[in-house]
Formats: sequence, structure tokens, C-alpha cells
Amino acid sequence: MQTKSGKPLFPIGIGTWNIGGVFNPNDPTAKYKGAEPVYGNEETEIEAIRYSISNGQNHIDCAELYGAFYTDEIVGRAIVGLERTDLYIADKLWRTSLEKRLVWPTVQKMLEKLGTNYLDMLYIHAPFKDANWQEAISQIDELIDTGIVRDFGVSNFTVADIKLANKLARHPITANQMNFNVLHKIEVTDDLKVYCQQNNIQLIAYQPIKRKEVLGSKIIQTIADKHDATPAQIALAWLLNQNALTIPKAINHQHIDENIAAAKIKLSESDLAELDKEI
Repeated sequence: MQTKSGKPLFPIGIGTWNIGGVFNPNDPTAKYKGAEPVYGNEETEIEAIRYSISNGQNHIDCAELYGAFYTDEIVGRAIVGLERTDLYIADKLWRTSLEKRLVWPTVQKMLEKLGTNYLDMLYIHAPFKDANWQEAISQIDELIDTGIVRDFGVSNFTVADIKLANKLARHPITANQMNFNVLHKIEVTDDLKVYCQQNNIQLIAYQPIKRKEVLGSKIIQTIADKHDATPAQIALAWLLNQNALTIPKAINHQHIDENIAAAKIKLSESDLAELDKEI
């Protein structure tokens, strides 16, 4: 995975969950009270995204679910004037946009809100039981053929789900985004890790820090003290050691700087052994 200009992705990306306020893809009016957004923190969030990019982060993760496209709009406002080909922007299709003839109009709306003419990655958000997600695959293939989408990704997929998707797709699956962190390892099984590695599928970890939980771990705090780091940085460093890219959300400079600095932390074998015991 790399940007269109050929730059590698910084291992710690920019998560956008709840940026722009509430989320409800089935009720786009839910975010508004009259003409004004209820949330009201947009300018701070735009500045935070621009600050993150100015400090080397180039992977932005979005989703239709987030703010019913309003998060995409905030990201679009944040990247105005920046070199688009140096950024890697991913977006995700929700269950309401997967079936026949629904993917293209949804992507059109994403592009409009983001202010771009292509997506670097388009994910199927999950292997929904109540939607025929398989029908999205041929539509994603066509978008890749035209250059509107560069990479095809899945999220919350098991090995069996990925194998089924691979059978249906003409283009390879590039990434699998999973709920994965030092305190939540159950969904990323050894089988899943091996399959992704063997098939050149990049693991992307969402909810990579869980700040409240890691602050309560004595083991993580001890290792953090050893490295003159924070528990959140140790959580990110552990994921990078698992060859996972991470997408934490941060909207203040202290957390952004902290996240970026985590990429330089080198955990020892004994550190990793202790962290692997944490659940």
C-alpha cells in the first residue's frame, strides 16, 4: 500500500470515527439542528487533520457510517490545497450501499464530500448477515478498472469471508481492517495473520489504543515507564510489531505528537512476551 505518488504509508494513520459528530447513515438529517451541525467542533477537527498531515501522517480512514457522509465532508475541507497524490484516503461502504447498482452512487457521494476524484481504498465495512455484500464486489472491480478506486479492502472479515471474497473478485484484496489492540486480540487469530501475510493483505487495526483500558494495565504502564513513553504509545508500538498499520483518532496536538512518536519505540522480546499475555 502506498500513495498514488509512490510514498509509503506512515504506520500510524488518521482515524476519523465521530469526527463531524453523530453517525446515522439511514438518517442524514440526524446531525443537524436547524441548519447548524449539532457537534460544532469542525474547525478544531479540520486543524487537527491538517496538523497530522503536516507532521507526516498520510493515511486517512473514513466511512459512510461516520456522520452519514459528514465526516467525509470534514476531511474534504481539511485537505483543500494539499497534494492529493501524497495522501492515502480510504472509505467504507455500509450495509445500505452494497447491493446491485448502489456502490457507484455511494462512491460518487464520497468523492463529492471529500473533494477528490478517486479513493485510494474502498472497503466493505463488514460481512453483514442482513445484506448481500457479495454483490458489491463486481461493482468495486469496475471502479478499480476505471481508476476511481485504487485498492479493494475488507473489514471485520474472517479467513472464510476473505476466501469467498477472493473467489468473487477480479482484483486482489489489499487490506483487512480489524478491531485489534494489545488488550483485544481475539478477532485477529493466528490463522488470520498467516493468511493475510501469505496473500499480501495488510492488517489495519481500528480502536488501536483504548486509552482508558491501557491506563489501567500495570504491565503496560511498567513497560511505558521503561521506555519513557505513555501507555498509549506502547499500545501502538505493540501493533506495529504485529505488522499492523494503525488508525487512532486524535484531535489535540499532544495526542497527535504522542501517536507519531510511537513509531520510533522499539519493544524488546521480553516486553512483547509480557504484552502478549495481556487480554
